[in-house]
Amino acid sequence: MQKGCPNCGRMVDSNVTSCPYCNYNFNDINKFFQKVSDENYLENEKYAGFIKRLVAGLFDIFFTAIFTYLILIVIDKFLIPITAQNLYIPIIIFILIYILYNSICERTAWCGSIGKLILNIQVVDEYENPITFPVSLKRNIAKLLNVLTFGIGFILSAVPPKKQALNDKIANTYVINKLIMTEETTLIYASPVKRFVAFAIDTLIIGLICYGLLATGGLINSFNLATLTTDILSNARYILCLVVIFFYFPFSECRTGATFGKGAMHIKIIKYNGEIQGFIRSFIRQFLLVIDIFALGGLAACVTPKKQTIKDILTRTIVVER
Repeated sequence: MQKGCPNCGRMVDSNVTSCPYCNYNFNDINKFFQKVSDENYLENEKYAGFIKRLVAGLFDIFFTAIFTYLILIVIDKFLIPITAQNLYIPIIIFILIYILYNSICERTAWCGSIGKLILNIQVVDEYENPITFPVSLKRNIAKLLNVLTFGIGFILSAVPPKKQALNDKIANTYVINKLIMTEETTLIYASPVKRFVAFAIDTLIIGLICYGLLATGGLINSFNLATLTTDILSNARYILCLVVIFFYFPFSECRTGATFGKGAMHIKIIKYNGEIQGFIRSFIRQFLLVIDIFALGGLAACVTPKKQTIKDILTRTIVVER
């Protein structure tokens, strides 16, 4: 008899433990199905918990706030000036966008908003099928009751076994964790605390280097050089500061996977396949830090399986122990 390899799709002998074509370990799929069939897993891990839903909700509030701000700019410029007297207009627009945004996203193949997509959770009905738009609309309008009950309606999502918030109970919906089959790995993902300390060390180093460069201004003036030479050297200080700021992280991470701060904390950045990321990916990843800062992306590292922030997810990288 033969069986199909779930990785490469080729037919192999049923008695082999690894695929001769792609070296896929068949024990991995057995462990996966054993985990899925385990009653405790289904009971305790199937439904998304309070923290995951809270972080996903914060992301969605941030995205909605951006959309609302852009619309308010247009309204303020071309229609009605936004003042303290008509502050109800931004509130109404925010609520409408939030409800419509979530309702549309939950009807897509994502089965959830962008925040839920990042956290790998989705909204389904009692049979674990995608919900319809009317049901999604009802669910998101009912979120207003979560607010009117001073958050108690949402806190209900922390109560097992099915962890339904008040709006879920009204719409008869459930928020579940996506089942993702992954291969066994010996990687130990770096904790958010270690990552924060490493980032603080690197920021301090960059600050000290830039401070040292800028402090040379008095030394340059003391040489009584020609005005043109003095101007060139003075401008060179700022250029060097920009070089340090923009290239400190990419240059270090594309060589060894670690900056000085990460090295001190014994962690490094790698791609999903275990390789060190290239300079371009590292350079892009650095600029995505802005999203992590303003969208509270660092919170994702506390709840995602691989302890990834938004920039990690977007660049398909992970931070692991060395």
